[in-house]
Amino acid sequence: MKKTLIAAAIVAAGLSPVAVMAQAAPAAAAAPTVGAKVYDPAGAEVGTVEAVAGGVVTVNTGLARAGLPTSAFAMRDKGPTIGMTKAELEAAVNGAKAQQGEAKDAALVDGAAIKSNDGKVLGTIGKVEGDDVTMMLTDGNGASAMFKKANIGLMPDGTLAIGMTADAFYKAVGVTPPAPGATPADGATPPAPEAPAATN
Repeated sequence: MKKTLIAAAIVAAGLSPVAVMAQAAPAAAAAPTVGAKVYDPAGAEVGTVEAVAGGVVTVNTGLARAGLPTSAFAMRDKGPTIGMTKAELEAAVNGAKAQQGEAKDAALVDGAAIKSNDGKVLGTIGKVEGDDVTMMLTDGNGASAMFKKANIGLMPDGTLAIGMTADAFYKAVGVTPPAPGATPADGATPPAPEAPAATN
C-alpha cells in the first residue's frame, strides 16, 4: 500500500506534532466528525475522533492520540477507516514521541536559548539537573526561572520553547520584559553610550 505522511499529535504545551509514516486508507477520503468511531481495514475499532481542525483529525485510541490528515480516512460500512490497526497507530505515536524526546534531550544543554511560543528569546539554559532546567532570563538583572523538562518543547526548527507568550511569561514570573533590542543573555547590563564632549 502507498505511504502517507501523518502527524502524531503529541500534546506538549501546544507544540507542533511529530511526523511519522503510516499506511493510507485504501478508499476515497471521508470527513470524520467528532465522536465518530474509527476502524482499521479489517473493521476492528482503532479509536474515537476527538477533534477536527485545519485538515487534521485527532484520533484517541485510549492509550495514544494521533493527528491524521483527513486524506488518511476512507468511509466504509462501519464508518471512518484508516489503513492501520490500533496497535500500529499506537506504535507510530510512541516511536515519534521517543524520537522527539531524544532530540529534545540533546538540545537541552547549557547556553541553549529558550523561546516563548511567539518566538521571543526568554533566556538561556544555565543548568540542567535531572528533570529540572534553570533558565537565565534575558532581563539584564541576572534573574532565573526553573522549569521541568516536560514543560519545554522542541520546535520543528530544533529550537526550544515553552507554551506561553513572552508577555504571559514575564507577567507570571513578575519580571519586567527586556527593552526592545536588548539582548544581554548573560545577565550583564550593556554599557551606556558615552555623551559627546561639549565644544565652545
